[in-house]
Amino acid sequence: MFNPRPVVQSLPIGHGRACIVIDDALLAPERLPAFADAYREDFQPAPPSVFPGVQLRMPEEFTELLHDVIRDHARHALGTRRVLRSASRLSLPTSPAAQLAPTHWLPRRLRAPAPGQCMAVAELFLFRDPTLGGTHFFLPRVSPQQVEQVEHDAGTLSSEAFALRYALAAGYPQASSASFTHVLTVPPRWNRLLIHEGDAFHAPAITEATPLSADPRRGRLTLQATLACSRNRVAW
Repeated sequence: MFNPRPVVQSLPIGHGRACIVIDDALLAPERLPAFADAYREDFQPAPPSVFPGVQLRMPEEFTELLHDVIRDHARHALGTRRVLRSASRLSLPTSPAAQLAPTHWLPRRLRAPAPGQCMAVAELFLFRDPTLGGTHFFLPRVSPQQVEQVEHDAGTLSSEAFALRYALAAGYPQASSASFTHVLTVPPRWNRLLIHEGDAFHAPAITEATPLSADPRRGRLTLQATLACSRNRVAW
């Protein structure tokens, strides 16, 4: 299903990290939107703190196909050795900015589950409308302790209290703030796959004007995958 000869580039994020951009990722990309459309009634609301929309879990045998993609195109950039566990889902964001929990006002990261491991994140764009937005990347501009504090507060304070404390308004992060500097935006493209380390701060490039829909044929349909990987014992 995945193209053995895609177009691959590496875009620097900063702090030694990169986003691997793989164009023409699937040999028959139209199959996934057709699958999503056929099973649209099986999409379920995601926990609001995890994802602001609906999702459909993908079969393990499909997710395992991504292991080869990581090995062939991203292993050196991410410093991974092998995939230990993985999961994927088809995702459709549906929550407008005003309804977002504070955890989604900030760039997100995914921490490694154990020492000697890292998380890889894969995102495949399955829509053709560029106004639905790509993916932003950010770097912290405050200390690690301050990042931990703002993340903690986003998960515990009310929207009103969090907005007051950090001078933020409800919405998907779009630009630099007091805590984060915007460093890269990867624009969307049909059949484009992004792979990066989970601890790279990232966010969907969704604005107040972005048309969000739960219809797989009209909405911002993406394949989202997380892969827990062992790290190389020595650098390449």
